Amino acid sequence: CQFYLVEGRISSDPELANLEMGRTVKYTDEQKYLYKTIGGTPFLDQNYTVFGEIESGLEVLPKIANVQKDQSNRPMGDIRMYIEIVK
Repeated sequence: CQFYLVEGRISSDPELANLEMGRTVKYTDEQKYLYKTIGGTPFLDQNYTVFGEIESGLEVLPKIANVQKDQSNRPMGDIRMYIEIVK
């Protein structure tokens, strides 16, 4: 019922260090480099599994990211999607 669509948001060294504090995850130099150059969502590491990739319709991702959200960063209303599983 819930999943993340990850945009390549760039992280800084202080952000990554803050995520490491109080968690069991320790980012390698390569992971830090990728988060600082390509981006991602490092707070999901060790908590969620990557299970897919957007192959088409990528242009809607910014529209989804910009919908009005509540204080928990959840959309104020449902966002309907149509998904096709490609094997």
